[in-house]
Amino acid sequence: GLDYNHLSALPARLCDGLSSLQVLWLHNNSLSALPSGLFSGLSNLQELWLEHNSLSALPAGLFDGLSHLQKVGLDYNHLSALPAGLFDGLSHLQKVWLGHNHLSALPAGLFSGLS
Repeated sequence: GLDYNHLSALPARLCDGLSSLQVLWLHNNSLSALPSGLFSGLSNLQELWLEHNSLSALPAGLFDGLSHLQKVGLDYNHLSALPAGLFDGLSHLQKVWLGHNHLSALPAGLFSGLS
């Protein structure tokens, strides 16, 4: 994993060629933003841990194509809003951690389509 480092940015193509990756630990870094499409090649990803960073926003479509994603940790960041449709198409999503952010409202239907 790349957890517990001092990463403040990630290259847009970081995950290219990692289609078999199932768990990605990026927690406990200094990430303030994520490139759009960063995770697009991770078709088998099941767990994504981004907690304890400095994320203030997430790009729309960040989780597009991650149809096997089950767990997402986004707690302990600086998120004040989430993009509409952030979790669309994530039919296997079971748990999302969003605590300890600056969220005051959530987009309508954010969790619709999840069972």
